[in-house]
Amino acid sequence: MPGKPLQGWFTGVWDRVCAKVNKAVVFLDGPSAEVLHWCGGAARLFKAGAVNVKEFSSFESAKDDQPKAVFVLSSVLKGQAMTVIRDIITASQFQYCVVVCSVNHYTHQTVHGAQESESREVFDQFEEKMCEWMGNMNYTAEVLYEPVSFAPICPGLFTTPAYSSMFPLTPSDMDSIRQMRIARGEAVGDDSMKIDFSHLSTDLQIWIKMLVSNLSSLFEGLNVREDCYAVGPFSRVIASELANLNSAKNRRKTAANKASILFVDRSLDMVGPCGHQTDSLADKVITLLPRLQGHTVDVSINMTSLLSKGAQLYPQLICPGTLSHADSASQALLNSFVTLKQKECLMDVNRHLVEVATQEKLLVSLPTKPGRLGAQQLEGHLKLFREPDSTRAFVQHAGVLQLAMAAVQTLNHPLYPHTEELLGLEKTLMQNAGDQDCPTALHQLTQLLQEREESKDRGGRTRRQRCSLEDVLALLVFVYSLLGEEHVGTAEEEGRLRDYLVNPSDEEELKETIIHAILSQATLSPELQSLVGENTTEDRIRSVINDVFIKLKGLGRARTGLQQFGSVFTPGSVTQVASYRPLVRQLMEQIFHPDKPDVPDVEHLSSGLTDLLKSGFRMFMSVSKPRPSDHPLLMVYVVGGVTCQEVRLIREAVAAAKTETEVVVGSTRLLKPSDVVHQVLCQNNLFPDLGL
Repeated sequence: MPGKPLQGWFTGVWDRVCAKVNKAVVFLDGPSAEVLHWCGGAARLFKAGAVNVKEFSSFESAKDDQPKAVFVLSSVLKGQAMTVIRDIITASQFQYCVVVCSVNHYTHQTVHGAQESESREVFDQFEEKMCEWMGNMNYTAEVLYEPVSFAPICPGLFTTPAYSSMFPLTPSDMDSIRQMRIARGEAVGDDSMKIDFSHLSTDLQIWIKMLVSNLSSLFEGLNVREDCYAVGPFSRVIASELANLNSAKNRRKTAANKASILFVDRSLDMVGPCGHQTDSLADKVITLLPRLQGHTVDVSINMTSLLSKGAQLYPQLICPGTLSHADSASQALLNSFVTLKQKECLMDVNRHLVEVATQEKLLVSLPTKPGRLGAQQLEGHLKLFREPDSTRAFVQHAGVLQLAMAAVQTLNHPLYPHTEELLGLEKTLMQNAGDQDCPTALHQLTQLLQEREESKDRGGRTRRQRCSLEDVLALLVFVYSLLGEEHVGTAEEEGRLRDYLVNPSDEEELKETIIHAILSQATLSPELQSLVGENTTEDRIRSVINDVFIKLKGLGRARTGLQQFGSVFTPGSVTQVASYRPLVRQLMEQIFHPDKPDVPDVEHLSSGLTDLLKSGFRMFMSVSKPRPSDHPLLMVYVVGGVTCQEVRLIREAVAAAKTETEVVVGSTRLLKPSDVVHQVLCQNNLFPDLGL
C-alpha cells in the first residue's frame, strides 16, 4: 500500500470542499482551520473562488453583497455550533448556505437519540433551520459530510486536531467510574482495568464515535478492510467501536485491499513526552518555540531579523513563519526535522541553505576547517537573504528559510540550556532508582522545590531558579510513569523500586512544599492557573494537590495487567546504566520480530461472527494468531499524542526488521512536556465538553 494514495486522500477531501466555496464567505472552526493549514492553507480556498475566509465565531458576519456562506466544522451540529451558525446567518444577508461537517449523519443520529440508519433526516432538518434563519424557505441550504479531520504533517505522519485533547482514561479515572457505577447500584467486576463503552459519559461516547467514523472514512477512501488491534483499555474501547461499526460492514465486504490499525494508549508510557531525552530537533522546536495561535502542532517563527530595518521596528505587524509549506523542498526539510537525529537534521538544514544560496548566486562563506555545525553558521547563511537585492530569493525560498530560522531560534533559545539541565535531572532520577543509599525520587524533587526559592547573592542580584514548579510537575509525571508498579527482576528489586517512589513521608513533604510554592507566587503561570483555577485559597490548593497525587498514583498503575510491556525501565547494574525503553519501540520490535512470537498485550478486536469463528478454530488448529504485521499497511494511532522522537523510533524499528509492511503513524496531536502536564493533571478526561 504506497504512501502517496494516503497523502492524496488527505488533500483530496479538501478538493470536494473547494468545489463548494466559489463566491462564498468561508467560516472555519479551529480544528478545521488547522487541518487546512497542513493541506494548502487559505490560499487554496481563495484560488477556488472564495471571497473571504473568517473565524467561526458569533462575532463574525458577511457584507450585505455577499449572499453565499460555507461553514467548515469539526463538531456536531448541536448546542454551541448550532448557536454560532444561527448568529452568523441572522447577522448577514445569505441566500445560499453550505455546511461541511466532519461528523457524519450516523453519529448525529446517535446524538439525537435516533436509530442508526441511512436516513439523512437530521441533516435535512438542519437545512430547514438554516432556511428559517436566512428568512426565506425558498433559499438554498446544504449539509454535507466530509472527513476534514486529518492533518498530514509529513509522509507517514498525521494528526487529528479535532481530537487533540482526547486522552486515555487512567486507573484513577477508572476507579471513579467504578465508584459511580456502585453508587447507581450496578454490579462491577473484579477487573479494575477493564472498561466498556457503555460505562463512559455521553460526550465521551460521542467523541469516540466521531473519531472511529472519520477513520472508517479514511479506510473507505483507501479501499481497505482493516483489522483492529489495541494496547491498553481505552484503546480497546476505540478499536472495538471501529471493528463493530455498522456503517463499515458493507465497505469491508467489497474492499480490495487489507490493512491493520493498532491503537495505543498514551497513558501507558508518559516518560518520553514529558522528558527531555530526545535527539529530535522537531521535538525541541515544538517544546521551545511558541505555538502558532489556535494550533496544536505548528509553531510561530519570528522572521523579522531577515526583513528591513523598518519592518523590525513593528514586529507585531509581521506574520510569523511556520513549519507547514506546500513546496517540495520545504516538505523534504520538515521530514528531516521529524525523522533524523538532531546532528543529521542540522546538516540537512545547512545543505538546503547552501543549495538555495548557490542557486540564487549569493556569496556563500564556507568554513575552512570542519567543525561542529551550530546556530552561528546557519545564521550566517540566512543573513545572505536579508540583502536588498535578495528579495526575490527570499520569496522564492521562504519555506526553507522559515524552517532554518526555526532551527536557529531553537538552538539560541534562552531556555535551551535549561532543557539540558532537566535532562541531567531525569538521568539522575533514573540512575538513583532502586539504590538504597540514594534519597527517594520524591525527596529529591522536594529538594528541587526548596532550592527554587529566590535568594540574593553577594551582588544583590536574583539567582536564577534551577527548577520551576511546572518543571517539578512534569518530573513527577516522568518518575511515576517510569517506575510505577513495575515488574522488573526479583521481588527484592521490585520492593526497592516501590519504596523508592512512594515513601509516604516523602510524599507528604512534597505535597506541603508544592502547596507552599503555589501560595508564595504573586501571579500564577497559565499552566498553574489551569491546574488550580481562579480560587487560590489554601484549602482549594490543598485539595487540588491531593487530587494531583491521586492521578499520579493512577498513572503509576497504568501498565498493570500488561504481560509483556509491563516495564519501560531497565535498572542499572555494575555493568550497565539504568535506561528508558520506549513502549512504541518495544511494540514494533515484537510485532515485526522474525520469529513472530506471541504478543499477548496486543489484542485483536473481532469485527463480526466470521472473525469469532476463525478465532475459535485457531484454538483447535495450529494456525497462527492474527498480527498487526499481516497486511501491507499498518497504521499506528497513539491516543493522547505522540512525539517526533517516537515516530523516528518506530521507523527505525520497522527498517531494522526489513519488512515490506508500510507503517503510518497517526495521533491526536504532537506533544511537548507542558501538554502532558495539562492532559494528565489538569483536564477532565472523563467528562469532555463537546459544547452540546
